[in-house]
Amino acid sequence: MTTTSCRARAGLICALLSAALLTGCSNEPGGSASQGAQPRPTVSRIPGVTSIAKLTDTADLALPVDSYMPTGHELLQTTDAMTTLEQRCVRRFGVRYTPTEARLPNFSKNSRRYGVPESLQVAREFGFHMTQNDPRSLPEHLGTPPSAEVRTVLTATSSHGLVSSYHGMRLPSGGCVGEADRAITGGDVDQRAGHSPMAEQIRAHSFEYSTLDPRVIAAQTAWKKCMSAQGYTNYKRTFDASGDQRWNTASATSQEIGVAVADWQCAKGGNLVGIWFAVESAYQDDQIDRHAEELQQAREGLRQQSRRVATVLAGGKLSGS
Repeated sequence: MTTTSCRARAGLICALLSAALLTGCSNEPGGSASQGAQPRPTVSRIPGVTSIAKLTDTADLALPVDSYMPTGHELLQTTDAMTTLEQRCVRRFGVRYTPTEARLPNFSKNSRRYGVPESLQVAREFGFHMTQNDPRSLPEHLGTPPSAEVRTVLTATSSHGLVSSYHGMRLPSGGCVGEADRAITGGDVDQRAGHSPMAEQIRAHSFEYSTLDPRVIAAQTAWKKCMSAQGYTNYKRTFDASGDQRWNTASATSQEIGVAVADWQCAKGGNLVGIWFAVESAYQDDQIDRHAEELQQAREGLRQQSRRVATVLAGGKLSGS
C-alpha cells in the first residue's frame, strides 16, 4: 500500500501505519512500506551495552530515535491538516470529497516491536491479535473508497497512468495530495509531511542489526527452550509464534491465547524484551551520534511542519495551497 493511495482512501490510518509504526504489512517491524526495498544491513561493529533493565510490558517502550520522529498526536494533527488542504484543493476542481473520518486513542509504536504481546493481560484477552487501541487492528479498506474522479484529482493518476489535467484544468504535480504535502513541508523536496527519513532509516536498520546480534540470538535461544518445555516445539523465535498462520481469525482462539501467554512468560523469564531493547538502543545511539547533524536538521524540519499544521487547523492558508 503506497502512501498516496492510502491517503486517498483513509489518510489518518495510512499516516499512522506508515510513519509511526513502520511495519508495512508484515509481522516484523524492520522497514516501512513507504520506503521500498532496503538492502539487508550487515553488522560491522557490535556496540557495548552498559545496563539491561528488566522489561515485560512494552506499551510505553520508547527507543532513542523515537525522539526524532513525530508523536502519535503530531501525526493525527498532520493528517487532519493534510485532509483539510486536500479538500480545499479538490473543491477547486468542482469535485466533492468527503474523506473517511477515524479517531484513535493513543497507541504505542513499539508495543509489538519484538514479537511479544505488550502485557500478560493483553495476551490473555487478545492472544496475538491487536487491541482495539492499535491502528493495526483496523481493516485496510476503511470506509467507502473515493470515486475514480476523486482519486484522479487527489493523485493525478487514473487507470491509464499519470494525468496532468482534469476537465481542462491543470492538476498540481502529484495531485491534491502532492500539493498538500508540499504546503506542509514548505516545498522541501527532501521532506514528506509527518516523516523523518533518517530517523526512519535508523529505526528500520537498528532492528535488523539487533536480530543478528549474539546477545539477542542467545535470548531467542533461551526463549525457544522455554517454549519447547511447554510443548511448543515448532517456534524458533518470537515472530514465529506471533506470525503463526493459524491465528488469522477474526478473534483469538483458546489455542492462540495459550501460545501467547506462554510466549509472554518465556520472554519474561529470560528478559528477552529487556535484552533486545538494550541492544537495539545501543545500535540506535551509535547511529544517532554518526548522523547527529542530519537528525537535528530533520527535527527542526518537523518543528516547522508543526507550525504550518497549526496554521491550517486554525483556518489559515499556506503558500502553495
